[in-house]
Amino acid sequence: MGQNIIGSGAVGLVFKSVILPVHDAARWLDECLQSVLEQDFQGSMQLSVYDDASKDDSMNIIRKWATKLEDRGVHVVIGGHESSHPKGVGFAKNQAIVQSFGRFLCFLDADDVMMPQRVRLQYEAALTNNNCIIGCQVKREPEGSTERYARWINNLTQEQLVTQYNSEKNFE
Repeated sequence: MGQNIIGSGAVGLVFKSVILPVHDAARWLDECLQSVLEQDFQGSMQLSVYDDASKDDSMNIIRKWATKLEDRGVHVVIGGHESSHPKGVGFAKNQAIVQSFGRFLCFLDADDVMMPQRVRLQYEAALTNNNCIIGCQVKREPEGSTERYARWINNLTQEQLVTQYNSEKNFE
């Protein structure tokens, strides 16, 4: 599959790259990508998608959304591989990072939906805090699902966030 840059012309300076690893995520992608489209961030933004050997309709959905996103000024880069075995979310995430070119990274899972202000608020926080990791709170749907996880993730201290980030990084 390789890398495919959607759109035309020079990209220029991209402030924020949304990193989206994908594997057999067709059932969630429409809602996920709609949340990228609805961001209120006014700066230059990129969506970097890496498909990890999906066997479902994920790539067709991504290509459909790429046009909509490009029409709204979001640069889209699509990469991936078509081997018989996926290489894992860590691999896909790292490949999406490699093909991205934003100054800041925003991680998004294919089964997640971002609130419209997420990219803007994280960008503003990054500008005022050098060398930082910026998290966000989550809202689980349906209400009350994985209540313990939501309570844990939404109450992480700065130190716990760094520890969690480093723990996940070591497994990828």
